[in-house]
Order: sequence, then C-alpha cells, then structure tokens
Amino acid sequence: MFQPVSADPPADLVRRITFVPFLHDGRCVLIDEPGGPALPSGEVLDGEDYLLDTVLRVPLQTAGFRYQRFHPFGLDRGHLYAWIEGGPYTGSKPHRTAALRFCSAGEASRRLREHGEPVLAATVLAAAESYRTVDEQAFYADIRRTLEPAYLRETTPQQGSGFGGDEREWEQARRHVTEGIEGGGTFLDVGCANGLLMESVAAWCAESGLAVEPYGVDISPALAELARRRLPRWAHRIWTGNAVAWRPPGGMRFDYVHILLDCVPQARRADLVRHHLAHTVRPGTGRLLVSDYVADLVAGHPAAAETLTALGFRVAGRTSGGERPGRPPAPTAWITAASDELRDV
Repeated sequence: MFQPVSADPPADLVRRITFVPFLHDGRCVLIDEPGGPALPSGEVLDGEDYLLDTVLRVPLQTAGFRYQRFHPFGLDRGHLYAWIEGGPYTGSKPHRTAALRFCSAGEASRRLREHGEPVLAATVLAAAESYRTVDEQAFYADIRRTLEPAYLRETTPQQGSGFGGDEREWEQARRHVTEGIEGGGTFLDVGCANGLLMESVAAWCAESGLAVEPYGVDISPALAELARRRLPRWAHRIWTGNAVAWRPPGGMRFDYVHILLDCVPQARRADLVRHHLAHTVRPGTGRLLVSDYVADLVAGHPAAAETLTALGFRVAGRTSGGERPGRPPAPTAWITAASDELRDV
C-alpha cells in the first residue's frame, strides 16, 4: 500500500498515477466498466510533465473527466495516488465517452471491493479522508501547483488565462460578463491571471460606448507579473494578493468588481463575497459581479446565482451566460453594494 505524501514527489520518480475523482458536491466518480468498476489510471509518458500533462490527459482519456483541482495523497515507489475534483468533459479535446457512476465514497469503495479490487477500495477511502480534511492553505497550494505553471507555458492569451478555445470562442464564453456593466467606471478583475479578461472587458465595453478602466489582482506573483508584461500601460494597476483578504492600496473602491467563486474553498465563499462588498466595491453605487465558470448541475455544481442565494445574498441580476459548446451557460450574477442587499446569514 502507498505511503502518505504531503507534497509533490520529484518529477523523475512518478511513473504512474491513479486518480480518485470527485464532483464538486463531494460525490465520488467511478468508471462503470462492463467487467466492473474502475478508477482513472495511467502511465506518465516519455516527455510528459506529470503535473501539467499526465494529470490532464489520463482522466480525459480513461474517464472523460476534466479536473479543476489536483491533490496527491499517497505514493508507492513510482506509483502516485491523487484525488481530483471536476466534472464530466464534453469539449473538443480528445477524451473518452465513458459510462460513469456518481456515488458516495463508501459505496464506491464497497463496489470496488466486491469486484476484487481491495487496494483500490482502500484508495477511495484514503482519498475521501484527504479530500474532506484538506485545509485552506493546501487549497491554494493545489491551485498554484497546476494553474500557475500551466498558464505560464501556454502560447496564446486565451490559454494563458485558463481558457482552451481561440479568440472567437473566448468572446462567446466571456463577453456576457459585460452585461452586468451598465455605465462607465472602474473594473477590478479578482483572479486576473494574465490580464486577458480585464483587457477584453475594457475593449468590449468601448464597442458599446462605455469607458471602463480595468484593474487586476491575482494570488500568483508570477501570473500578476505576466499580466504586467502583457499590459504595460496598466502595469501599475495589477497587484498580487489572495482574493479573500486582499485590500486595494489607499482605500480604493471600484464601480465593478468581478470575482470567481471557485478561487476559494466552498466554506469561504460567503466570506469572499462579504469581503469585496466591504472593501473593494464602491459603497452605495458599486456592483459585485460573481462568476462560476465551471458551473454544471450534472457535476453537482450550481450556477453563481443559485450559490449566492443559498449563501443568503440577494441576487440583483444575472447575465445570459454566454456560449459554451457542449455545456450549459454559466451566467454571471451580480449584487449591489447597498447594505440592504445582504441578508442575515
């Protein structure tokens, strides 16, 4: 059986990875093979970076599953065990259309054991314990371990912002954010990565006659620096900080602030919203735009408006959600900075 790990093993040591997938609502995912249940598993190919390549390729090719988070929890010589969080994939990347079973970790473990897979059964339970107990700092480390190097090595602005499509597809999928902007003013993108959204929002609003001045902040110093290099005229407007605690310099406030719910652990989402209403959105007249790009009800991941309502916030409006081939729209919701827009929670 594997030994627990708390950090990424050296790249030259890992030769195979077995994944335990979870949906965003905590359900486990099994491949429902004719011969019995299975977990995504595969070899690290020659020339692959296991953190950037194998972790994406194997779940797609064996289970048609796309991850948003990756966390290693065990190692048996060169065999790495990790859990991933995400959902079924329906995009254009090469992937397998597999029959998947969504169930509790306990049921997944039982099914594997009944089909003669005691090691995998134990693996699921170990993954569930790791998934349930991962702390906040590990959450942010999980994001940076894969997203930062992946974004930095990409060659197009869209890829460097975490988007797999081209310029046309980017506009189809993201322009709807501007539906929440009704007048000119300042726009802060929290989690700006390479700055493409702040750049795009300014350009798209200009086409509608709205003068929008963009700003950005990202948890990764390397990505914030990339944004500054891409957008030198706005370099002084791009900062580094954690979305749930960062405050603008000099007490600045913004007319529009855009946040992503999945940039913090689920337990901190209400804190994220309250923090920006209190410290970044212009009092009285400002608007907080809230997105969840990976919203997918099949994967147990509701859209931003439904999450905000469940957290006790009053949603003032929502956008159309754009076009996402093979996936439902993911509308951006907004709430105002007025104090009476926040219910008691």
